[in-house]
Amino acid sequence: MKIDKKTIDLLLKLNDDQLWSAIMHVAKKSGKTSISQMEKPKDMTKIRSLLSSLTEEQINQALKMFKGDNKNE
Repeated sequence: MKIDKKTIDLLLKLNDDQLWSAIMHVAKKSGKTSISQMEKPKDMTKIRSLLSSLTEEQINQALKMFKGDNKNE
């Protein structure tokens, strides 16, 4: 799955449960076990706001951090 601004915009059209499921899927695939064990927030507004404001550059930086930091989990 390629993650870019277009993908983020598509994800934001999902309902809260579907969006949370997608976030957890990416976390698990990235090896981020501490993130993948988190409970879904009751209010996803802050997560949606953060995701909607991301630039392509920020998305790419986050992806690099996820890929490069798996050894710490």
